[in-house]
Amino acid sequence: MSTNVKATCCISLLLIIFSVNSSAQNEGGNYYAERQVELMHDNDFLHFTDRWYTTGSFISYRKLLNERNEDIPNRRQLTFQLEQSFYTPSNILSSRIEDYDRPYAGFLGLNTSLTLTNERRMLDFTFTIGVTGEISGSEGLQNWFHSTNESQATQWTGQIENNTHANLYGSYLREWKVYSGFLDAILATKPKVALGTKDYYLENTMTLFLGKRNAMENTMAYRQLGNIENELFFALTGAYRYVIHDAMLQGSIISDNSEFTLEPVNSLIFYGAEMYWRTRRMDFKVAYMFTTKRAESTGTHGFSTLSISRNF
Repeated sequence: MSTNVKATCCISLLLIIFSVNSSAQNEGGNYYAERQVELMHDNDFLHFTDRWYTTGSFISYRKLLNERNEDIPNRRQLTFQLEQSFYTPSNILSSRIEDYDRPYAGFLGLNTSLTLTNERRMLDFTFTIGVTGEISGSEGLQNWFHSTNESQATQWTGQIENNTHANLYGSYLREWKVYSGFLDAILATKPKVALGTKDYYLENTMTLFLGKRNAMENTMAYRQLGNIENELFFALTGAYRYVIHDAMLQGSIISDNSEFTLEPVNSLIFYGAEMYWRTRRMDFKVAYMFTTKRAESTGTHGFSTLSISRNF
């Protein structure tokens, strides 16, 4: 996606955030919400590049199924999320595979998640089904954005082939309040496992939250619904992932005939900073993350995240 188009999209999203927040600030008190719609976008536009993990777009619908009580020990929350993401080599102007430091790869999928939460921990189970290759629409979408800016279309030569994927993800989250004062400090850890044809890895994430944040069962840090109270806090996060298989580099773990594939780097590290802001009916999140190289021929990469959610 061209830099100008990326900047225009992000500026438009920021204008939406400020406009909806002006009306949200006029409402006071607590608010109860059982549903949420979220628009989230990842992009590397701050680096003025199109390379590696360049774009991810997500549309989510969440529903609080029940509150916790004496008969039901967990709050249950269901999420449906449509995802499209794509990866490109750093040289997007060449049509020669020999000039690429990673293969082109696109993914279009549906994620279905069930979250079980109580005052001590959170369990999350996600099932993903989707497609890679030209049928994911990633090549067409990126070239459409380039055409709107009259920039040269990317070639997508030798992209990861058309295939269907299914994946299971499971995570367990615990947190501890390490300081209580004007700015609270909360430390969280979240081990995670991924099994399937797209992703196969083990991961652990550590996050330090700083600011005025609600309890685990009601905070936007974990996109929790129910009793909504205003929040404003920051987070420093880091994760280590041991990669066994990455279909965005290798194709399907079962069977793949892609023209160009690479072996992933086994040890992958994510780190960055996040800001969260909840105002009754609206949730906003801004983040900037870095990831170490996914393949030996690539390098450390940064991308930003913008998210806006409506609670109702």
